[in-house]
Amino acid sequence: MNLNVSFTGTQDIHTVSKISVQKQQTITIPCLYDQKYVNYPKYMSSGGVWIFSHYVSHSRMSVEDNKAENVFTVTLREAEVRDSGTYWCAVTLPGYDAGTHLYLQVTEAEAGLRVSSQTVSGYEGGNVTIRCHGASHWCTIRGSCVGSDGGSLERTAVLCDDGDALRVTLWQLQTEDSGWYYCSNEDSQMPVHVTVMEALDITPFTTNPSESTPPLRADRRLLWLLILGVMLPIITVCGAVMLVKARNKRKQRAESSNLHNHMNKQQLLKETGKNSEVTCGNLYEFMTGNKPDTQGNGKNNEVACEDLYEIMTGNKQNTQGNGKYDEVACEDLYEIMNGIKQKTQLTAADNKNIYASMVRKVK
Repeated sequence: MNLNVSFTGTQDIHTVSKISVQKQQTITIPCLYDQKYVNYPKYMSSGGVWIFSHYVSHSRMSVEDNKAENVFTVTLREAEVRDSGTYWCAVTLPGYDAGTHLYLQVTEAEAGLRVSSQTVSGYEGGNVTIRCHGASHWCTIRGSCVGSDGGSLERTAVLCDDGDALRVTLWQLQTEDSGWYYCSNEDSQMPVHVTVMEALDITPFTTNPSESTPPLRADRRLLWLLILGVMLPIITVCGAVMLVKARNKRKQRAESSNLHNHMNKQQLLKETGKNSEVTCGNLYEFMTGNKPDTQGNGKNNEVACEDLYEIMTGNKQNTQGNGKYDEVACEDLYEIMNGIKQKTQLTAADNKNIYASMVRKVK
């Protein structure tokens, strides 16, 4: 399971020896180099013999140099079967370039050795799990391996899963665990990059015993959630009370309006059915809002039926004995005002007597 090293710069550049990928898939190949090459250009070349290999420059292949980790990666997108062949991870140097080779195989069918993703990430103190289909070992990029048949890596456990898969778990992650690894079988390798991120610290800390820092964003967010959780029921209850009060006010206004209309229509209707309830005095009070003077001060003529008739119609009543006395009978004025006939109808003689009495009072 050792990595293959080129005759040029034999211990200075490292990569996998063989890698397989299904066509139309993307594959990333890591090329590790010595610190002394950090400032030199890197590239990928193709050809069976190093001195006859040629620089690969087509649009589906790209090279990215990570100087902080002393590794450059070569990514091939939409792999085609014709891309199969020997490639070289190379560094441009004065005089002779340094390089080491690998074999890339692009298959029509699904590759025998594969992973769902070539990149995984986790936090310090946590775990990550990688499933390598068709693998027998899990190795660091520089060659230390562990498998179902033995070997060990610090804080790494492997388990055969579903027959043809190797389940690898890295636990109690540390920042120094970040880097390139690979799954392998007897024939090839599949590179996997692990990124370990700093754990989120949500515990308040102080730089001085007498001073404390504000809560972190996660604490503020939790505090706001708690406040909203407390306030929401209160806001809901207050809103419901306001709605009920508004509805009751509308109902009271409607009932008041209905009652007022009912009183206007029924103010003169009494349950006794007596003619005295629609006397000219009552009609006068209904029309003017003032009670008539009934203390014998000579102003009784103010509520004579003919006066009310004149107020209502604008016409003076004929009092010259034309026989139309019943036109100003109190029940008739009542009917004009309400559109309702009085319960007990007066006779013509009654109307005449009422009218004659009113005339005498006026005179």
